[in-house]
Amino acid sequence: MTLRFTVSADTAGRQLQSVCRRELRLSATQLRKVKAKQGLLVNGSPAFVSYLLSAGDQITVLLKEDAPDYPPEPGELHILYEDSLMLALEKPQGIIVHPTHSRNTGTLANFVWSYLLAQGEEGCHAVNRLDRDTGGIVLFAKSAWACRLLGEALSAPEAEKTYLAAVYGVPSPPEGRIDLPIRRPDPRDLRREVGEPGESACTEYSLVETAGDCSLVRLRLLTGRTHQIRVHMHAMGWPLLGDRLYASPESSARSGELEQSAQALHCIGLSFLHPLTGEVLRFQSRPDWTKLKFFSFLS
Repeated sequence: MTLRFTVSADTAGRQLQSVCRRELRLSATQLRKVKAKQGLLVNGSPAFVSYLLSAGDQITVLLKEDAPDYPPEPGELHILYEDSLMLALEKPQGIIVHPTHSRNTGTLANFVWSYLLAQGEEGCHAVNRLDRDTGGIVLFAKSAWACRLLGEALSAPEAEKTYLAAVYGVPSPPEGRIDLPIRRPDPRDLRREVGEPGESACTEYSLVETAGDCSLVRLRLLTGRTHQIRVHMHAMGWPLLGDRLYASPESSARSGELEQSAQALHCIGLSFLHPLTGEVLRFQSRPDWTKLKFFSFLS
């Protein structure tokens, strides 16, 4: 990947490293790597980071991208948006976002890497992740540089991540904020729980619809802890339908009756400011929960 920048009168007199950090938004680590590989050029020639810039100087940064350590695989992708930095995709339930130590193939990242490689791209980076059985919107960056910028954009106060969940029970009050810390009591177990000492976790919820003893709930994450929604819903007494890890006896029985075998959780909305243009990007996705179509919102 190549970044280019023309020095203006406003930036003249500053050191090259300062412009690279602020205007080109390179991290300290990226700047060191570029420098080590002589990928930092001014007017076509290698330059020291302490070089004092003049108006009209042409800065070129050659960012060498490390190829993913997993193989590309052809696979179906539902692309919502694409530009020079990113892909926004809809992830179906039942697929892992990124390879793990025990599984290096058959993930969404393998499919995205195959797609990007065919376009001549050199990198593939998952920006946000969803559990295997959670569907919805996932971002992939085309470079490590873009991944860092997008990660910052998703962490900014104006960014919003919205989910839809089908739960056993009826939330009361119908809207509110859950501010309960989450901890992992056993590092050998995936399961989390509410309790101290734990990481702060905050989820806003609002009731969308009820149908008998089940409800649809819209949720907004204010923090991003592992299993946050699932743990918070379980702690409040409204476990997700199909969630085997955080089920109650009642929700497990109801999920079986409804043939809901995977947790009913879907990332339905993602919005943030584009890190280069400042444009507000809004992506939406809708779950296809066939067995839950008795909710009018889903029909």
